Amino acid sequence: MSYGVTDSGFITKPFSAILEELKQRAKLYLGEIDLSEDSDFLAFLKTIAYDIDSLWQLLEDAYYAGYIDFATGQNLDRLVAILGIRRKQAAKATGTVTFSRSTPATSDIVIPAGTRVATADESVVFQTTEEVVLQQGQTSVDAAIEAVEPGSQGNVAANTITKLVDPISGIESVNNTSPTSGGSDAETDEELRYRAITYAPSAKATVYSIKAALLQIEGVTDVNVEEDFGECKVIITIAGGSDEVITNTIEDVRPAGIQVTWQRPTLITITVTVSVTKIASYDATTVKANVQAAIDNYINSLPIGEDVVYSDLAKAILAAEGVDDINSLEATDGVTTINAFGQSLTIEANEKAQAGTHNITVT
Repeated sequence: MSYGVTDSGFITKPFSAILEELKQRAKLYLGEIDLSEDSDFLAFLKTIAYDIDSLWQLLEDAYYAGYIDFATGQNLDRLVAILGIRRKQAAKATGTVTFSRSTPATSDIVIPAGTRVATADESVVFQTTEEVVLQQGQTSVDAAIEAVEPGSQGNVAANTITKLVDPISGIESVNNTSPTSGGSDAETDEELRYRAITYAPSAKATVYSIKAALLQIEGVTDVNVEEDFGECKVIITIAGGSDEVITNTIEDVRPAGIQVTWQRPTLITITVTVSVTKIASYDATTVKANVQAAIDNYINSLPIGEDVVYSDLAKAILAAEGVDDINSLEATDGVTTINAFGQSLTIEANEKAQAGTHNITVT
């Protein structure tokens, strides 16, 4: 039996074969020795065999680290670097909030850059990116904001940023009338691997190449390309990334004579109401946070145009640490509500689901 690198790939030498070789070698050099199951010498050989077995596992890991289908972490980063591809880092969500008061200001109120605001439970904190002034006689002023921490959790629904973390004298309330967007998590191994496999630097004028080129753009998290053969045009829906870079990339790779338009996805806020039973040894607050994260991760990771499937949502919740069972579950997009297996919330090709505020009960 051949082990190591063979025509069939890497074959790891099993522990039994390693131990048998050590026993044969011991007999060859030491003559007749006691190798019975209870012998001290066999126990010594097993100790050595365990170490050799560990080395074989490391050799196998090193072998597969050289293949894009199997490499993970930094090994995958080094492989895709050969193509000039780098792992996309987490990006911060951005948006706009309105600072308000109930009566016109009697003097100018300065709201400094870096003023922090947050969702009601302070789970997601934002800060203003510029100084704004609520002028005398006004009751409100808008300010651009950016999430303090990068990640998809910064993509929150409209009317959820309602807390002034840093109070401003004369300002009574804050709110975001529109959702925040652009927040994305660091690219996973699977996402990076797919982008590398579909990399087509020299290809142009095909749906495949257009999507591949757009996915290379820093900040772009998802792309949906539709062909309208009747009107001979292509419609692209893109989440994340710079408008200018996207436009320039499309111009570079689009088919000659074919109209190509692109748009941002319409965000469909999904609200989940769920009651779960926790495992007895877990704290209810911790389980609630785990369920919240599981719901948000499932919904926010759905690609553009991907439906919210009841069974997949239930599976995500049941996988949350500390959850024993689901007592009741429903999800709604504000128009349609699902509450049974086999049901789903339809998300159109130009839409993308985003997690809203959920109602979670833990018993």
